[in-house]
Amino acid sequence: MKSLTDIVSESFIWGVGITRPKAGKERLAAYYITGVLAATILGVLGAFLFVITRF
Repeated sequence: MKSLTDIVSESFIWGVGITRPKAGKERLAAYYITGVLAATILGVLGAFLFVITRF
């Protein structure tokens, strides 16, 4: 069974079309991609909450 980071990474590689990481670097790439996506989602959510609490 694949881990969540592997599934997110593979989906991102197929969906966005980025180049596959080099052999041996898959785990690091999976953590990086998952981290960037999580940070982006949290940033958008934070901006949304900031805007709705100000108006």
